[in-house]
Amino acid sequence: MTIDLPENYLWLAPVFFFLYAEIHFRIPGLYSRYYKKEPEIIADVPFRLDPGQPLPVLILIKDAHMFPVRLLHISADISRNGQKYELLNEQPGKLLVEKPLWSKLYFIRLPEEIDGRVRMDVAITFEINGKVKTIHNDNYALTSHSPFEILIDQYPLPKKEKWYLGDLHYHSIYSSDQVEFGAPLDVSKQIAKAMGIDFFAVTDHSYDLDDLPDNYLQNDPLLSKWIDMLDSTAALNKEDKSFIIIPGEEMSVGNEKKQNVHFLLLNNRDFFHGSGDGAEKWFRTKPEWLIRQILPKLEPTALAVAAHPETKPPLLQKLLINRGKWRNKDYMAEGLHGVQMWNGIKSHFLQHGIQKWVSLLLKGKKLSLLAGNDAHGNFNRFRQLGTPFLTMRENKNDVFTTVRTGVYIEKEFSLNSLIEAIRKGGTIVTDGPFAEISIKNNNGKICKMGDTFTDNAGTLQVTVLSSPTFGFIKSVELYAGDVDRGEETIVFCLTPETGCYEYFNEQEINRLPGNGYIRLMAISENQENTYHCFTNPVYIKQDEDFYMT
Repeated sequence: MTIDLPENYLWLAPVFFFLYAEIHFRIPGLYSRYYKKEPEIIADVPFRLDPGQPLPVLILIKDAHMFPVRLLHISADISRNGQKYELLNEQPGKLLVEKPLWSKLYFIRLPEEIDGRVRMDVAITFEINGKVKTIHNDNYALTSHSPFEILIDQYPLPKKEKWYLGDLHYHSIYSSDQVEFGAPLDVSKQIAKAMGIDFFAVTDHSYDLDDLPDNYLQNDPLLSKWIDMLDSTAALNKEDKSFIIIPGEEMSVGNEKKQNVHFLLLNNRDFFHGSGDGAEKWFRTKPEWLIRQILPKLEPTALAVAAHPETKPPLLQKLLINRGKWRNKDYMAEGLHGVQMWNGIKSHFLQHGIQKWVSLLLKGKKLSLLAGNDAHGNFNRFRQLGTPFLTMRENKNDVFTTVRTGVYIEKEFSLNSLIEAIRKGGTIVTDGPFAEISIKNNNGKICKMGDTFTDNAGTLQVTVLSSPTFGFIKSVELYAGDVDRGEETIVFCLTPETGCYEYFNEQEINRLPGNGYIRLMAISENQENTYHCFTNPVYIKQDEDFYMT
């Protein structure tokens, strides 16, 4: 079965780069290697499990309304050090699945002897058109079907009390169109909690949220999907106050050159249409709004974040859907709160994102450094369309919570306090260790990240935490930025003693800029990888440079 297409359907070619991979979209007359007359049948598990948590195993079936199936048997086994454990053996009793999206979570209590890195294989037996088939981990035509790799962690994610970890860029079931779909919100929340995560922002595409629930090719004037997302998020937050889902949208919006870029608008009840790069209408790529037009219209409790702003669009997307990147004038717009410079792939962040953020700080622009993964429901493995209709790819990029934003909240943990803390800049970004800096004046008052230090003397406080999972602390570097001079320098670079998972330091600083900031970078390392944590700044504002004796 093919999907009805709008006129000039070749227009859709540049958007074929997402997960979960929608395999039932095809263009009449063109051959597709991965199209099949079956629903997408996918198993998924978290890439990491927090200590003491049961292991959630997700079974997700997409497009069964077009290709109904009967579930006959689901099994899962874990292999560790050559030993295999059968942990799930479920017979659904010929359960008929015929919904557009069906999912079920199984929670497995692991034996105590299972820890460290393991491999899990999920086998699903189903009947379709009178034929019985068994697939392993997914039924895509061009993927490996290999077992999942999971870290059964013996240690919690490093952090201090009153700190909360989350993912600020996540796509759910409401991002559903020709080439992508995500997971239900309640499923995502339960998997996040099993991973030791405290919050995430649901940031589905603006050009998906304004579609009819059952037809992504037609807009819905009632905004049913948007309203349902808001209501579902509120209900989930109300029933469990220990975990927060931030409602929002990833809006397609115009930069200063009127090119389409992406904008995370969080905790704003009014919906803003943005379809310039949604490939919904032939050659209609003009953005409905510009960044500077949107910011004054946001509610006081909203959070405005530049989404992966330094990512350079591929040439085809630049030409066909008018994609661009954030410009200097866009960053400097009044009302922008943060920049999601870390978007899953660390090499790009280290090469481009940090440098751009620092350049903005040195211009006096106070923007919270934030992280997210742009995950489309993928909790362990990124399955992605490669060459349209010909190839698929798998990797570990853009996996949910691989990189995290840490937020310090002094008061009770809630949606409002979370948004307030991010706006203020009390945040870190990390893929492993935890780091925190503050300055204490002679009266004992402490200025934390996002605060502005205005006293004449004080003491720097540094905390860095790691775990055996993320390795020993390798280095701790403090940077000072001088806005008046437009330069940033290293104040100190310390190498803690070998075998150190905790580093605490209080010291007087020789000199700080009169108008600037300090920030910290911490690195940990194990035998396999190097991990980073970057703090947001403590800002400095004095009449002149001051010295600490």
